[in-house]
Amino acid sequence: MKKKCTITIVLDAGHGGKDPGAVVAGVKEKDVNLAVAKRVFSLAKEDNRLDPVLTRNADVYITLKDRVHLADKLDAALYLSIQANACDFSDVEGIETWVDEIHSPGDPSWQLAGIIQSSLIKATGATDRGVRSQELYLHSTEHPAALVEIGFLTSKEERNSLTDPVYQGMVAQGIFDGILAYLTHIDRSFSYP
Repeated sequence: MKKKCTITIVLDAGHGGKDPGAVVAGVKEKDVNLAVAKRVFSLAKEDNRLDPVLTRNADVYITLKDRVHLADKLDAALYLSIQANACDFSDVEGIETWVDEIHSPGDPSWQLAGIIQSSLIKATGATDRGVRSQELYLHSTEHPAALVEIGFLTSKEERNSLTDPVYQGMVAQGIFDGILAYLTHIDRSFSYP
């Protein structure tokens, strides 16, 4: 049951089921994404102003279209996809946040991405790779949407951090604090503690 006068936020644990995402040294991206998304969900659930919704809470496959359409169906204040990164070079590290290229800098999706990025860097001390844009599936929703890459599985150091429950908690807190800061930014009546 939806809490009275709450703001709905959609949290997406990227990949899942038949789509593991990046797999490095036995670590599956889909598992890291889900662990962090569940932690953010738990933090948001404790805030009586929020009604958090997970696109998935188990190891299941959901199409990209169905993920973002959930935000439209629920008239969510925001959609945030949580993912881990990978590349060909093991020395590349850091956190970056993405928006779809259809959005212009300064619009709500860029604002969401910028605030989430800043909050995560503050919470983790990770390398700041900034906010970027390219063609993404996020254009399929009418609501503010961003995709955060919380670190590189191809970096041994970051992979170890991303599989550590303590660090996952730091990442989740950074994301949650960013969500609260964004909601305060767009609606001053939403008080940021």
